[in-house]
Amino acid sequence: MSFYLRVWQACDITEISKCLLIVGDVTADCTACRELGIDYQNTPVCPQCGVKFRFITSRNTGRLDANRGGTVKRIKERRPDLTFIDYEDYKDITGKQKAREFFSS
Repeated sequence: MSFYLRVWQACDITEISKCLLIVGDVTADCTACRELGIDYQNTPVCPQCGVKFRFITSRNTGRLDANRGGTVKRIKERRPDLTFIDYEDYKDITGKQKAREFFSS
C-alpha cells in the first residue's frame, strides 16, 4: 500500500514559479502569467504564455485539510507527469521573498 508524504528537497523557488500550475476548486492558474481558468487535467502548456507546466500544487491541501492525501492522490492520478509541491510551503517561501525584496528597496 502506498501513501503520499512530503519529501524535503532543496529547490529553486524562482524556477518552480516559472512553470507551476495552482489548482483551485475546479480550474487552475498559471503562476508565470497569472492566466486563470485553466483546465489542469488536460492542459500541458499555458494557453496564454505557452510555458510548459512541470509542477502542480493545490490550494486545498492546507495544513488543516483532513483529506489532504485524497486531494493529492486525485490530482496526481490526473496529472502524473507533474511534480506535486506543497502549497503552504510555496506560499510561505514566496511571501518571505516578496517581503525581503520590498524592504530592501
